[in-house]
Amino acid sequence: EGAEARGGMSIVQEFMQGQSPDTPPTGAKANQLEGLRAVLEKADHWEFDVFELEAEAGGLPLQVLSWHVFVKHGLIEEFNLDHVRLVNFLRVVENGHQDNPYHNATHVADVVQSMHLLIKEGGITQYVGRLEVLAALLAACVHDFEHRGLNNDFLIKSSDDWAIDSNDKSPNESHHLSASYRIIQANECNFLHRMPHAQQAALRKLVIDLVLATDMAEHMAIVSKLKTDLHKRIQSPEDNIQAGGEVPDALKTLILQAAIKIADIGHLYASHDVHIKWSERLEEEMWRQGDVEKQRSMKVSFLMDRDKPGVTKSQPGFVDFVVRPLFETWVACFPKCQTLMDRVEANYHYWKLKEQEQIAEGAPA
Repeated sequence: EGAEARGGMSIVQEFMQGQSPDTPPTGAKANQLEGLRAVLEKADHWEFDVFELEAEAGGLPLQVLSWHVFVKHGLIEEFNLDHVRLVNFLRVVENGHQDNPYHNATHVADVVQSMHLLIKEGGITQYVGRLEVLAALLAACVHDFEHRGLNNDFLIKSSDDWAIDSNDKSPNESHHLSASYRIIQANECNFLHRMPHAQQAALRKLVIDLVLATDMAEHMAIVSKLKTDLHKRIQSPEDNIQAGGEVPDALKTLILQAAIKIADIGHLYASHDVHIKWSERLEEEMWRQGDVEKQRSMKVSFLMDRDKPGVTKSQPGFVDFVVRPLFETWVACFPKCQTLMDRVEANYHYWKLKEQEQIAEGAPA
């Protein structure tokens, strides 16, 4: 019902289920479909603007883009996926995202698009196979399912049900996984039902490992492993990993874990205006958590007090200490992704200039 209330459901159905050749769309509907397809063509480029897709898809960017990339990568045919149930699944997943400023269905669509391009253009298919491609796109699609705009630290400190259920281990990510897999178990949404059980189990393990990797608590460990387990092997003249040598499953998983982390903070390499919009949305969402913490007489978390400078005032530090180590290591392993580092640096330069202006004016940086 939520999708229909937001409008655009009919155009999405037209796009995802195809049109009968006997009744080609005409008038406004034909123009809508043309506009939707034009935006989706841009999904093959890093300049992609997900907010443009959100508008063209009638507020339903996640299911449209996810369907588009599943088709584009040939996954429905290759894995004999039930396309009707896949449409159902994507609709339920989109409707399960709350209207948070940042962690919403549009952010997830953005992550799906980044993962699509990392697979298509980034060079990772040199090391991973087709099941890994399916896992990467599915993980991107569900990685924030039912997110409430509250971070793990808050969920644990407040003894939230999600923290209790996960024994305080990645409560958000654990919930995104279990809740989305409950959707898959529903008969009308089980698009994997024709897949052999062993393959389903392998897919599930990969999806779990990828979504859990989006917990920022895992960040430094993944960057460190990327350096030791992949970059060192690439640099070694004795290692044949780049010449078609066998890639261990653990290394395939590590590559995809790093990829989904890069995709998850993809607004950092978005076009300037898109990056600013996401940064402001993240700041507002963090401030809303701070408001809840104040209401509950909890200590307000760092950068979450709306009466103090927020996350938009700390972007240079975040890039220097968190983002740059990941991206520099990734680009060293996958040189085709150098453009991402260049785009991060362009946005970083903007924040650095703002920081210097604030210091010059005597304002808190």
